[in-house]
Amino acid sequence: MRFRMTTDVSTTPPAFWDTVAKHVAARVTPAMKLSPRARGPIITYLRDLECVARHECESRQAIQIIASGRHLLGDQSSVEPVEGPFSRT
Repeated sequence: MRFRMTTDVSTTPPAFWDTVAKHVAARVTPAMKLSPRARGPIITYLRDLECVARHECESRQAIQIIASGRHLLGDQSSVEPVEGPFSRT
């Protein structure tokens, strides 16, 4: 089963961050049934999304939701902060 990551997070509208919990759940919930290897692209997508969120989003909760989704899929890596609203969190 292949997942296509269709959200272009490089041009994310501000309203997207208000719905990030549903967005992450829609990807993480079905992926939990996949093998660890098959989860790789979703984890990568969530890492990228977290990087963008740390730069663009002003909601700590949104960043935590994305990080929690990655951890549920078995990703224990940390995403390094970049310059942005929560670059020091």
